[in-house]
Amino acid sequence: MENTKDALGPTHGISTATRIEGVLFDIDDTLVDLNSAAIQGFHQLTGGDFGEIPASRREEVARDYANDGAGAYERYMTGELTFLGQRVERIRRAYGLAGVQAPPAEAMGDWSTRYEDVVQSLWAPFPDVHECLDALDELSIPYGAVSNNVESYQRNKLKLSGLHRIDVLVGSDTVGAPKPDPRPFHEGCRLLGSSHGATLYVGDNPVNDVQGAANAGLQGLLLDRAADHKTQSAGILSNLGTFATEMRMNSGMWGR
Repeated sequence: MENTKDALGPTHGISTATRIEGVLFDIDDTLVDLNSAAIQGFHQLTGGDFGEIPASRREEVARDYANDGAGAYERYMTGELTFLGQRVERIRRAYGLAGVQAPPAEAMGDWSTRYEDVVQSLWAPFPDVHECLDALDELSIPYGAVSNNVESYQRNKLKLSGLHRIDVLVGSDTVGAPKPDPRPFHEGCRLLGSSHGATLYVGDNPVNDVQGAANAGLQGLLLDRAADHKTQSAGILSNLGTFATEMRMNSGMWGR
């Protein structure tokens, strides 16, 4: 982690015209390492069926499943598919990529249930999350989460991941619309008690998170955790630990 003020840059592209009164986060692959849990869970569920598939190919298929190569989750968000339906689409695509016969339709519900049990046991926050939240607590900055999954499911995810400290939560069903619609962002601000323009939103999706937040009048910041992080931009974070250091070093721009 960088430790000098010059290396960090004071604001990571955040407007200094208004002090930041509150911070909202995306959850999946921003606070909680959902991708790693999905890959590990997929390997556990397909170990028997994919036994003859080369390890490198199994890993490619698992990553495609975790990254939703089927594009099914967005269809779930639009109401085209049920939650189980989007998972079935992803399962069928994964088995097809591996050249293995997919489970029959009547077995899909059981596969999904067993997968859910496994993946929930694997949910965990990224190592830098608590450091970032500690910094916000030190600065007395309220924080919460706005997520594109139903509120009850995401609240359980935060609980199982050891992120009980995040009390403010807006799900895709909370106000009847998912991101990038402005309403969930605005509801998050209302719950924090922060004005739109003085609220920072941090997420890993350039469209749903960053552009959505900007369109709603918030300040959006992209978190790109890619190991081969190449984009050197003041508006992109590579981890929340560096951001925590930056907040402490530039505390004057935080708070009412």
